[in-house]
Amino acid sequence: MYDTVNFWINGSDILGGKPFEVLPHLSEITERQNEKSGYSCTGKVLDYTVNVFESGISLKGSLCKSFFGDNLQTLTRRATLQAVEKLSDCLHTDISTAKVTRFDVSTVIPTKRQPADYYSYLGNKPYFERLQASTNTLYYNNHQRQIIFYDKTKETASKEIQIPAVWQNSNLFRYELRYNKRLNKQLKADVTASTLTDEGFYRGVIQNWHNEFKTIQKHKNNSFMIDDITNKSEAKNAVFAYLLQEKGQSFIDEFLNELKAQKKFNSRSDYTKLKTDLNKMLVAKNGNKNDLIQELETAIFDIAKYSR
Repeated sequence: MYDTVNFWINGSDILGGKPFEVLPHLSEITERQNEKSGYSCTGKVLDYTVNVFESGISLKGSLCKSFFGDNLQTLTRRATLQAVEKLSDCLHTDISTAKVTRFDVSTVIPTKRQPADYYSYLGNKPYFERLQASTNTLYYNNHQRQIIFYDKTKETASKEIQIPAVWQNSNLFRYELRYNKRLNKQLKADVTASTLTDEGFYRGVIQNWHNEFKTIQKHKNNSFMIDDITNKSEAKNAVFAYLLQEKGQSFIDEFLNELKAQKKFNSRSDYTKLKTDLNKMLVAKNGNKNDLIQELETAIFDIAKYSR
């Protein structure tokens, strides 16, 4: 469930206090001289940009991409342990005690409709600013955390990234919770690379990921979408179903009782058939907002419950 994870390694914790000893293990190295920070170098290892200073090493990148080669797959707790070991091996230094300065909890959720179809049903969230930057991306921002929903299929297409065969032609809804600042205060823990694989911590941040979604206000008014309507009959049925959903079950019961009282039909089975037909329309899946929100809520609940 981790994606971007940034680290800071104190110089005294590495290679006998010699951070620049990692340079032979980096690629694309550039050098800088600054009056304030002094001499420093920047290079690459796996998906990480590595900045080396006299005081220590900064690593910024995706732990998921460094391990899998992409961030479409989900980095489980076990895979996180392996990913930290892989990064340590490539850097030739143990990063298990490295301080985590930012990390994201995220995964891809296959959905029935395009992700953009769900955004208008996600309302305000306490202590966050809602911002829909484009048709494909929805943000919730505050000073320490950020939530982002976006269309992973379109993002990978724009970057010419190959989507695994299992998800070809799928709608991929990405939900990320980003811890950007003051991690220790937010999570009440000294967060290091080894902390990420602690079972209690891992389950806790995934539960936080679930709870953050729960506190977003949901718009659950009945509505319908017109994407699948192809003729006048389907259009009439969609409108009738929508109006029936607005009235509810009690309207159907009262209507049938009135028909029976006036003995409108000769056969009792006609009342039963009419009730069945009307009830089908009452629960018709015409893009009902309840259905779309329920789909997301169920998927996110299941992920939080079963992630290991």
